[in-house]
Amino acid sequence: MSATATDPAYAAISNINFTGGFPTSADLAPSIVFIVLYAICTPLLFWRWLGKSDRTVILIRPTIFLVCRIAMCAIRAYMAKNKYGEGLLIAELVLVSVGYLFLIDPVVGCFNRQIEYQMSKDERPRWVNRLTWLIRILVITSIITAVAASSLISSALSNPDQLSTVTGLRKASIIIAFACVVVCAIATILTSFHFKLDMRGTIYILALCGCLIVVSVYRVVQTYSSNPSAAVRSRVAFWVLQMLSEFFAFVLIIAISIPSWFPGEQGRNQLNGNSIESNNTVELSAQGRSPSGQGRKEYV
Repeated sequence: MSATATDPAYAAISNINFTGGFPTSADLAPSIVFIVLYAICTPLLFWRWLGKSDRTVILIRPTIFLVCRIAMCAIRAYMAKNKYGEGLLIAELVLVSVGYLFLIDPVVGCFNRQIEYQMSKDERPRWVNRLTWLIRILVITSIITAVAASSLISSALSNPDQLSTVTGLRKASIIIAFACVVVCAIATILTSFHFKLDMRGTIYILALCGCLIVVSVYRVVQTYSSNPSAAVRSRVAFWVLQMLSEFFAFVLIIAISIPSWFPGEQGRNQLNGNSIESNNTVELSAQGRSPSGQGRKEYV
């Protein structure tokens, strides 16, 4: 298959309105630019993994995202100048669809860890933990439906009746992802003002949500656009509204030490432990004893 509108296969599935469209020669330069940008960011991500104070399971998803985006841009650059087969097309569509979904979980993780650190178990609203798990389940559902939609393209090439199924699954994935990001942003605002949480963490989470909301809104509008000449279906819109916004979100995630900004339950326990130890030391000193329990020697 080549990236020309004269191909029968292209004509059969062009109505699906894929995000980013079929790669053309115009995609070569931006693909290379983003490969370079993500390559520059890679050492910082590895450094976060190597540093004990920076390491956290939250970095697993951004690492997957990095691999997805470098692979997607490499495939897209190749497709921009070469003929390609069905398998390569499906791989590129899967990577475009699921890539940014791996950035949602870090936002949810930061939101949850902020509340765990700044509120005791007795103070935390039960709905927060339930909401974080619900969002994570929905993100997984969005990934599964996106992969399923792309995998059915092979059948759609030979059976046009499958096109409606592909379109339906893609729309479901996009709507679910959009809902997850918006709900996370609203929950961050509500908990911050209601429970007087740290504004630095709140602003950071909202900045991440803002980047992902731009991507989500773009994908929703682009998917439901029926005008092939609409600006939202242009390549410029794809590279700026999705790819660039994703990149900003990724940079925000790796730019900070997440365990330092959002210590979570473990950080709160350590803080409480240090406070107890400090109080015991003060009490022993006030009684004229050293922290080891031995009386102080007096010299005349």
